Amino acid sequence: MKTALDDRVRCPRLWCRANICWYAECHYSRTIEEAPDILRFRRPDLPIIPLKKRFRNPLIVAMELQEELVRDNLTRKQLAERHGITSDRVTQWLCLLKLPDEEKARILALGDYWERQLVTERELRSIRRGEN
Repeated sequence: MKTALDDRVRCPRLWCRANICWYAECHYSRTIEEAPDILRFRRPDLPIIPLKKRFRNPLIVAMELQEELVRDNLTRKQLAERHGITSDRVTQWLCLLKLPDEEKARILALGDYWERQLVTERELRSIRRGEN
């Protein structure tokens, strides 16, 4: 009698964790020889549910960076290193705070964590330059 476990993907390496973890489906890479322990397992009885992407309000992110900059007494370069971005990127975020107060209020009223991007940084930069 054939069971569902007989149809599982088997790793050709005998020492692989997939042979130990009999209930999991093994996904391995033949190109990474130096790191054979990096395997991805998933339970075959659970469906794969993609996470919904969330978009942040660029102005709120800029305000959070400014608050962290002042609170922790950091330079822009130190703030960039802390977040893993370049100091030029930090400058781009912080320049969004120079928008007119009416525009800031309108954009902050949109809230945060959107399911789709309502306002982009590019749009905000063009407003700041006075193109719109």
